[in-house]
Amino acid sequence: MRRLLSKIFSSKLFFIIFSLLAAIALWMYVEITENEMLTETIHNIPIEFSNREILRDRGLLISETQPQELSLTFEAPRNIISQLNNATVSVNINLANITRPAQIFMDYTIIFPAGVNQNAISITDRSVQGVSLTIDRLSARSIPVRVEYTGGTAGEDLIAMPPVFEPQSITVEGPEELLSRIDFIHVPIIVENLETTYVDDLEFYFVDIYGYELSENELDALTTSLDTVRVTIQIRQVKDIPLHVNISHGAGSSDENTLVSITPQFITVSGDPEALRDFNLPPLGVINMTSFTNIATVSMPIILPPQISSESGEQTATVRVDVLNIDWEDFQVDHLFYINAPPGYVVQIIPSHVEVRLRGRTEDLEYITEANIRLVVDLRDLGVGRHRVPARVYIDGIDADVGAVGEYAISIRILPEVT
Repeated sequence: MRRLLSKIFSSKLFFIIFSLLAAIALWMYVEITENEMLTETIHNIPIEFSNREILRDRGLLISETQPQELSLTFEAPRNIISQLNNATVSVNINLANITRPAQIFMDYTIIFPAGVNQNAISITDRSVQGVSLTIDRLSARSIPVRVEYTGGTAGEDLIAMPPVFEPQSITVEGPEELLSRIDFIHVPIIVENLETTYVDDLEFYFVDIYGYELSENELDALTTSLDTVRVTIQIRQVKDIPLHVNISHGAGSSDENTLVSITPQFITVSGDPEALRDFNLPPLGVINMTSFTNIATVSMPIILPPQISSESGEQTATVRVDVLNIDWEDFQVDHLFYINAPPGYVVQIIPSHVEVRLRGRTEDLEYITEANIRLVVDLRDLGVGRHRVPARVYIDGIDADVGAVGEYAISIRILPEVT
């Protein structure tokens, strides 16, 4: 018997019969398993709409949908049930036959995945038999945008300028009743402690006339021309800049005996932090110390470059200059001369003398007389006639820091030479 069994199990015919039986058994298992009927409930199935464009062309829209999702229970073979979920199954409502505002109840069509045998699927239960739609007139309105930043800056020397945003308003389409209830569009800015200029495209939300944000259901009924608002918050640095002037000394003045005071001493400016980093205001101007005797008060404009703004508001500064510990004296000067007279002409100096004020140390002025002083005018490029020509004051024979203060001129007449 043992030899007989060994002969049977080792024969080729046995293996053929065994393989055939195993294949039949496996086929029967797969067939029974895959074709087993199962029941599956799918929740949160989305509702889709076709021919929305036709509804819009008729000036209509869906302002409310109840429900927004639904559930379906299917019975189908295992291999089909495994392909059904709320990502592959949806329901569709055709809007082509809606022609006027109304509250309507619509049937829906179930959309199955491509390639699925729909004849093998039975619908055993539905959460709803149809969908309730509210159809309203389509309206449009331009809603103003509001942007406010309260997040502060990273330092006390930085200031945040009012937000600049674009657009100033957004066109919104939706039910007329809902649009009339919207007060403005609010753009929230969630950043804080800015230290550089901030630019971003931000989302927004709607605020109604009662101060409440619109609900998700209400938002679904609205269409906007834009999804974001471009917001720019410029960050400017504040800095105190000292004011100063240049001094052109002369006639006995020097840094040691000259007192300069400027009101205000500083101005507060603002600008881009990068532009202000190494910025210092150039001199307001030049004070010529020979243009006055001992005290001068001058108003000078404060000129800032375009990228820098004055925060304190001053546009001019008052500069007072005092020359200290110095004296002056007036002289009647009759040494009047000219140079570069035109050939062939006669030059007449009309005044007999000019009063000149000299300034310097008292001990230096004591050695000066009218004989040391002369005035010279340059007649270059002058023609026939009477002229008032600026004169230059010279002090001869004195080695001291003494000079004339003020401006001087001599009247002359140029006549053709008589032969």
